[in-house]
Amino acid sequence: MAAQAPPIAERIRAEGLEHSQVMSFQDELCHAIGHRLTGSDNMTRACEWARAHFAAMGLEARLEVWDEWRLAWNREEWMGRILAPEAIELQVATPAWSAGTLGQPKGTLVPLPRKDEAVAALLEGDEKYWVWGPRPSLQSNGWKRLQPLIDAGRLLGTAQSAKSTGYTDKRYPNQIRVFGDSNVARGAWESRPTIPHIVVRDDQAVRIEELLQGSQKVTAQFEIRNRFRKGPIALTNVVADLVGSEKPDEMVIVCAHLDSWHQAAGATDNGTGTCSTLECARILTAAGARPRRTIRFCLWTGEEQGLLGSKKYVVQHRQEMGRVSAVFNHDSGTNWVHALTVAESMRADFENALAPVMRLASPQQGFEGPVFELTVKDTIPGSGGGSDHASFLAAGVPAWPWSLRGESQYGYGWHSQWDTYDLVIPPYQAHNATVFAMVALGIADRPELLSRDGLGKARPAQDATALTEGRLGVSLDGVKVTKVEPDGLAQRAGVQVGDTFEEVQGMPVSQPVDIWRIVRELGDGDEVRFVVQRGGKSVELRVPAAVKR
Repeated sequence: MAAQAPPIAERIRAEGLEHSQVMSFQDELCHAIGHRLTGSDNMTRACEWARAHFAAMGLEARLEVWDEWRLAWNREEWMGRILAPEAIELQVATPAWSAGTLGQPKGTLVPLPRKDEAVAALLEGDEKYWVWGPRPSLQSNGWKRLQPLIDAGRLLGTAQSAKSTGYTDKRYPNQIRVFGDSNVARGAWESRPTIPHIVVRDDQAVRIEELLQGSQKVTAQFEIRNRFRKGPIALTNVVADLVGSEKPDEMVIVCAHLDSWHQAAGATDNGTGTCSTLECARILTAAGARPRRTIRFCLWTGEEQGLLGSKKYVVQHRQEMGRVSAVFNHDSGTNWVHALTVAESMRADFENALAPVMRLASPQQGFEGPVFELTVKDTIPGSGGGSDHASFLAAGVPAWPWSLRGESQYGYGWHSQWDTYDLVIPPYQAHNATVFAMVALGIADRPELLSRDGLGKARPAQDATALTEGRLGVSLDGVKVTKVEPDGLAQRAGVQVGDTFEEVQGMPVSQPVDIWRIVRELGDGDEVRFVVQRGGKSVELRVPAAVKR
């Protein structure tokens, strides 16, 4: 008599923990593809790579177009050096959708001119210049001051320290973070940037500033291989279905975002989420799972530019939202999944789905305590969060980010040059994918869809406005200031009633949620840079972020 197959939960455990392939996915993603900026050729390759892996598992896999941009932008190598009065090999980065160089142009490095007379003096010779200092907004008087150098073909580009961008985490010396304006990719070929902008590691920037204070000329050389390509560029989400055996039109969604910023490999933001989603699918298919409802695996793009892909998915699939039981989103790095908070109406469903999880061992050596904590409340938030689950909450769908714990410091690699493969902790990732598979299958197999009772009202726009107003100390009508509170961040920066926010930390803003995504990451003491429209002119304002608590 043939031996009976072990229960599905045991097959999932064995497949996920004894035969894990999650780090193989991570290796391919980080090393064969690398950074995955939305709209880049690497992003296109990554989408097809993921679709092919899902299809090889036997899933119904496809690419779903959510938008089309006019320009592609790709980065290759970045190089910088100081040639004189001493030789310094520099570590540099550039914002996305910024210009590259033609070759390796050399020029005199000079401080950012503060007066028109200083620009006139630079034009007296025949030298070409790299300008050092925080780059002025393109609409500001500071940038207009540089226009004579641009018109004369004498401005090679601008450069600044990483710290002066306001993006770095002060806990990690020499961290470099760069972002970029995706509106460039939506614009015309003729309007693409032509002046490179470079960010230099802080310890090297300190030495550069010392040299600039000396009497000897400073000569710099940069090669920035940033290249635009004419589109159109199709932007896609990756969607794959393990079709339900009884209720195929109802579903549980397991998801993550596939895109990353362009500086490093995007290993923990969000290669970890991408690979745990792929591995979750592989575990379920290899274990022979036949869920009652469809388990849909989604890898979003455009998350870093404002949850673009998941928002468009919700709109495109709006008639399905009532049939989505739950959404589970992994966008919190390489630590191990430890907790969820659910509504009382969902308690029994989750206790059932989590039963096999509670029998697992912790992947963290020496950890004492429950392997998973389920917190139950009468009501849970129906909106909020800075990742793709928020797109579903806004549509009234129960959706969660996974709560993680562990030894990894997420802020170290987050959006920095250090977000590489070596940050990923293999046993944590194997554990995560296994838990995701158990929970997704458990919820998909429940008799009914999860109850919406106890899910707070979705108010994404109002929540973003309230959070932004509270952080800045203002009242807003859209991004126009209608009131300034005393001793708030905005008041100390010099923001006035009637001002309209144009940029925060160099990033364009058009709605309160744009501002909130930026200011929520600020630490006390970080310098904040606003550009506001005032009286028909762009005004730049700066202030430390510390506020009264």
